[in-house]
Amino acid sequence: MNCEEFREKWEDYVEGKCPREVEREIEQHLHTCTDCEEWVNEKLEQQTKDPRQNVAIPELSYEQQQQIFRYAKWKNRFMNAVTVLGIFFCISIASYIITAVYYAFAGHTANKVIQTAIQMTMPNVYSHYGVTNTKVFFNADLQGNLYKSLGNEEKYVGEYQGKMTFEFLNLKREWVDGQYDKKLYFLHPELAKEESYDSNDTWHTLNMLPEGTVSELAVSFDDVYTFEEVYEILDEYDLDIVWYAIDTGIDEDFSYWGIHEEGVDSLLDEEERELDDVKGESIEKEKAFKNGLELINKHKRYAKKVVWGLDEKIIIEEIIDYVDQNGVKTYGVVVTGPTKELLKLKENEQIYYATLGEVDFWNWYTRERSGAIAR
Repeated sequence: MNCEEFREKWEDYVEGKCPREVEREIEQHLHTCTDCEEWVNEKLEQQTKDPRQNVAIPELSYEQQQQIFRYAKWKNRFMNAVTVLGIFFCISIASYIITAVYYAFAGHTANKVIQTAIQMTMPNVYSHYGVTNTKVFFNADLQGNLYKSLGNEEKYVGEYQGKMTFEFLNLKREWVDGQYDKKLYFLHPELAKEESYDSNDTWHTLNMLPEGTVSELAVSFDDVYTFEEVYEILDEYDLDIVWYAIDTGIDEDFSYWGIHEEGVDSLLDEEERELDDVKGESIEKEKAFKNGLELINKHKRYAKKVVWGLDEKIIIEEIIDYVDQNGVKTYGVVVTGPTKELLKLKENEQIYYATLGEVDFWNWYTRERSGAIAR
């Protein structure tokens, strides 16, 4: 290395920006070149002159120079590293704050769409609320527990987990015991005109079950009815109606759309809530179901993660048009209550088909206290 190259690279050397091989060349040149050693001494004298006494610091030996250079070089490297880490830390904090603000809205919307799509397409499955865990760089995790109504209690059946990056969502559902056994099926009254069906196995099973149990039952009516008419059909029985299968004009087999009692309030605005009577409840459910369809239609990107075939086999706009023209009417419901009480539905002439869901021990009473211990 010649003197010109040495002096060109000197500042980078002091700031710790040179590769290790170049550093060795600079140090070797400084050790052998008296001109450059004097030049360095002059630089040091200019930079280290005491302004208070105006006295120059005497010449430094080569070893002293090397010690100062090494200290300056490593100090610069350390400061560069601290600066980079500081910038990264500040960017991360800013990113976290912006991400939190962004997902305060986007995460809430995604959770609501997921919960609405689940409770509207899975008979007697619902979620109370969803949680959004914000991360840095516009990532977030979504999570919500899934339940079903069985007797007078809600039963935990699994959870959904989602990962969001901006508007992109990956979703999976994890069920208790690794799977969810779908046992509740309905038959549209139009199918009854084509061929006959019987529910002998269902009624026989209910007959064999002991009295100290509660059950879950999906019943299909002989026609489509309004909510008020359904209340009248089932008024004399000691049971709860938890899910309503809505007539949507879809011909696809085993594709059900409906609404859960637990999902009505979340789909209504404050001004849409009616008086707490039979007519008011009917109007609320009609509005809630339509609002749910509109929400899913508006956020199809999220809903497609729950409703398979959306926009392919299931055209949500067609369902909305059908409901607007024909009204919100139901052709079946999921009911739950004492097993022997559900068995009485066999004699109801307006019920022509039934399937049995889950059975549990008697819980047809109100608990004053309840809870769970996680660990």
